[in-house]
Amino acid sequence: MTLLQRLPPDRVTRPALAVLALVLWSVFAALHAHVKPADYYVFWEAARHTSAPYDPALITALEARLHITGAWPFVYPPTFLLLAWPFAQLPLALAYPLWTGVSAALFIYAASHLVKPAWASLALFVVPPVVLAIAPGETSLIVGAAMIGGWRLRADRPRLAGLLFAAAVCIKPQAMILAPVVLWGHWRLARWAMIGCLALVLASFVFGPGLWLQWPRALEGFSRVTLATDRVNPSALAPSPWLAAALALLALYIAWTWRDLTGLVVGALCLTPYAHEYDLAPLAPVALSWLAQRARYGWGRACLGAALLAGLVSAPAMGLAFVLGVAAVGTRWRGAESPLHRFAVPLPLWGRRAAAAAAARSLSP
Repeated sequence: MTLLQRLPPDRVTRPALAVLALVLWSVFAALHAHVKPADYYVFWEAARHTSAPYDPALITALEARLHITGAWPFVYPPTFLLLAWPFAQLPLALAYPLWTGVSAALFIYAASHLVKPAWASLALFVVPPVVLAIAPGETSLIVGAAMIGGWRLRADRPRLAGLLFAAAVCIKPQAMILAPVVLWGHWRLARWAMIGCLALVLASFVFGPGLWLQWPRALEGFSRVTLATDRVNPSALAPSPWLAAALALLALYIAWTWRDLTGLVVGALCLTPYAHEYDLAPLAPVALSWLAQRARYGWGRACLGAALLAGLVSAPAMGLAFVLGVAAVGTRWRGAESPLHRFAVPLPLWGRRAAAAAAARSLSP
């Protein structure tokens, strides 16, 4: 019996990986809380003042109290407070490790259903898009877990899938902006997603319906802050309406061509005016699958996956190159003479076509 045959089955490996992520990243957060993960500090502070979470004075006081500097406005929708509020009832020294550990555990558990074999998900513990989401206490991992879970369950359990997508929308709406395109035709799922969104919006009224009037003003102020931050979205290359229009068309093309998590994440990267490398974390398990199963997906996707996992998609120019690469390998090129032909069609499908052609030739007189 080989070493791989002695490994426990995936149904055991997946929860074990989740527990490992919970323990490892909770301890990491507890030991590194002094580094001041300002993103989570803002979430925690806003959730402790739910009557006015968008008040800039809150962040000014937080910066003075914790001796941090920078631009840290709270711009999440009021529905996000439903998730953040329970953690905000704990001391910061406990809330941050718990938030970090739970986020990582949910993400690794969901991701391990995409990566084959599941134990290969250990690689996600060290790749930059995931680590950069963990360290500041970002929301990309929780959103990614909801997106992956919703995608996996879309056919067998559309109700639960719709509710998971609704949770992702109500935490980070820009990450799900192309969901109507990607999920076109999944009407039962869409119906439950809308029901879930409506329920969460109504539930957020517990903090006061007036927050929904404050949120647009916070977004307006945040749009001025984004210009001074490091981003990976291609639109950051130049504030041009022509570039924005071209990226919008490219986003729609990618979303409609892929119709999966890749179309959802990469398409949103084209449309959003603000994205960091950690916003690509939901795509990390897909990229790992491309790399680990390159014989199935082809070298084109494997190279794109390697670039993402290595942290090369860390600037707007690299973001644009990655987006164009995804658009290229996702295109079903016609004609074997195309250099991208074998990258565009998954090898099992290509093999069936080749076998069918060979069989036809053998039967011809």
